[in-house]
Amino acid sequence: MMRTIRRRGLRVVIAAVAAGVAAGCGSGGTSARTDAEGVTTVKVGLIPITDVAPLYLGVQKGFFTEQKLKVEPQLAAGGAAIVPAVVSNSNQFGFSNNVSLIVARSKGVPLHAITPGVGIAPGNNEACQVLVPEDSPVRGVKDLSGRTLAVNTLNNIGDVTIRAALEKKGVDPSTVKFTEIGFPDMVTAVESGRIDAAWECEPFVTSLLRRGARSVLNNYSETHPNLAVASYFTSTAYAESNPDVVRRFDAAVRKSLDYANAHPDEIRAILPSYAKIPAEQATKINMIAWPTTFQRDSIEELVRLSQKYKLIEKPVSLDDLIQEPKG
Repeated sequence: MMRTIRRRGLRVVIAAVAAGVAAGCGSGGTSARTDAEGVTTVKVGLIPITDVAPLYLGVQKGFFTEQKLKVEPQLAAGGAAIVPAVVSNSNQFGFSNNVSLIVARSKGVPLHAITPGVGIAPGNNEACQVLVPEDSPVRGVKDLSGRTLAVNTLNNIGDVTIRAALEKKGVDPSTVKFTEIGFPDMVTAVESGRIDAAWECEPFVTSLLRRGARSVLNNYSETHPNLAVASYFTSTAYAESNPDVVRRFDAAVRKSLDYANAHPDEIRAILPSYAKIPAEQATKINMIAWPTTFQRDSIEELVRLSQKYKLIEKPVSLDDLIQEPKG
């Protein structure tokens, strides 16, 4: 029943956004807020996980200041919550997993991915994993059948890639019950036995591993060896009204991604500033990759899987989904 409610909730949110824009209620085209010094303030919807560390580091290093941008982070549980905020112009930009963006575009929500956000690569693919308690009877992937598994948001990149990975391992994904719990709350939920397994992302993977939890599935790498996990995006109307702001934001983010890839120790150092983890723990987390180009073949695979698992009715064109700024 909970799963049905969550599915309906996501559909209602996306339908409401689409209807609001169609009726002229969306304000995605609102002009950028720029001060007398020419600095534009932008609100950016983010999730408090390792994936968005390059943006915080880029702010610290002055990469956004160089582009005359002031970033105001707006934290949310996942991409499904960030999408409506961006389309309504409450946030000018957002960070979202690519499945959320695919689903939104399939429903006619006027948004576009503009900048790569985070992905995986061989050697950098341990940041999100399915974990179970040390004393769990779940000893391997096949033991997940009949169990309850938590993801941060339902009908998103977590459960889509877990379903795909389970099938590859010979497990019927319909036998696994997915439930929705925020990343920070999964640690307690696993330890208390409220759920059988948790799909966690760093820095919370390390929190559970240090408490004796065991990894039973690496769903991202099982789905695609170079999976494009998430992107930065904006609304179509905002991009059309403020192309220069979008171009400057894109430039600052890409410089931040490049810097992050070359300076993992600085990524670890900045994590406690927004993810609320001890500095000592941040030094031990699994790192992820930050590609500066869109890994289109893996996004195509996410489109295929989203249709297979009935999140969308027909394929979404990548040329429609991805609109990189010009200049």
